[in-house]
Amino acid sequence: MSNQPDVIWLNTSPSLLYLAQPLICELSHHTTIAQWQYAQSQDEASSLDIAILLLDNYLQLSNQPVHLIGHSTGGLLGLLYTRRYPEKVKSLTLLAVGADAALDWQAHYYTHRPFLSRQKILTAMVYNLFSYQNEDTVKCLLDSVCSCLKANS
Repeated sequence: MSNQPDVIWLNTSPSLLYLAQPLICELSHHTTIAQWQYAQSQDEASSLDIAILLLDNYLQLSNQPVHLIGHSTGGLLGLLYTRRYPEKVKSLTLLAVGADAALDWQAHYYTHRPFLSRQKILTAMVYNLFSYQNEDTVKCLLDSVCSCLKANS
């Protein structure tokens, strides 16, 4: 990579990336950060194998190990990539990745979907994830999580 970044931010939820922008901006004052993004197509199998291969193709341009940062499923992607290619990763930072990294808010949504309406589940999730916000913020967050579900279903 020309002008190689020190850090690669892994993103698997394009509609939620704006939530990470303040942190990325703050970190960029201290180091060079690139953002690598993956969005699963609707017809694609529910697996990160393709994302791992695409990330590896991207990182082949680098001649040195990189620092990876991932939030939620982006963190899971970083973890899986690091397990497969440990020699290519200098460090891995996981943000909001649970003990069972495969269980994210979307898994929670699909577990509850047979019992509650889409709107009730997503509204409850927005409050659980982001606490109580004003009405406009809640609407914006609801739109974002809905977009994320559509992109990944």
